[in-house]
Amino acid sequence: MQITSRFMNWYHGNNEHENEPPRNGVKRIFYVLMNYTGKLILINIIFLISCIPVITIPAAITALNYYLIKIFQRGYNFEMIDYWTEFKRNLVKGIPFGLLFGMLFGYAYYLMSLSGNYRYHSMGSMIFGIGIAVFMIGACLSSYSFVLNAMLDLSCKNILKNASILMIVEWKTSVMVFIVHCIFVFIVLTFMPYAIFIYVLMGFSMQQLSVCAMIVPIIMKRVVYPFENIDD
Repeated sequence: MQITSRFMNWYHGNNEHENEPPRNGVKRIFYVLMNYTGKLILINIIFLISCIPVITIPAAITALNYYLIKIFQRGYNFEMIDYWTEFKRNLVKGIPFGLLFGMLFGYAYYLMSLSGNYRYHSMGSMIFGIGIAVFMIGACLSSYSFVLNAMLDLSCKNILKNASILMIVEWKTSVMVFIVHCIFVFIVLTFMPYAIFIYVLMGFSMQQLSVCAMIVPIIMKRVVYPFENIDD
């Protein structure tokens, strides 16, 4: 019984060792990883299942972000039904995002692959650099867009507009977001096929948790709080 009780406490996040848990930053990320490991693993597996039809990937990313933002910001009052509700709400709305970012990443891959044909020419380096730049834009713009979509009920056009502005204005955060994506890509490529096991367990939830931890405070400062002050 004691083992079962400890396991359920670990799963539900009732294993805190701090009276005042950290509210943001890297410390908050580690706090969530340590205290909500079971939920992060479960939501990661559900996310992977949600992505099987491929066309549902944008909705799945938005739902994953929505669930992780609740954990990151509050640490309580979140259930799996929250994920499925957000997932169903974005099944159609997420299709334009999927098409746009799919084309961006596809074009980036095409350019980087094309550069191999000019490996002994300076043109190859230039094409590869453009490919990296397109990949960076796609990674940052999609990250801001999916977090915005999870936090605010806006049209696709307004989400992309706000995401583009935030990506440029908060360029330091954008660089950090890109670095996080590069780190996870590096881990996958370096430790294949073992990295697949990590990603199946909680790789995507860890990656998106890190992204949400960086972008959510920006959205609160630049979008949510100013809007609330105008209403007041």
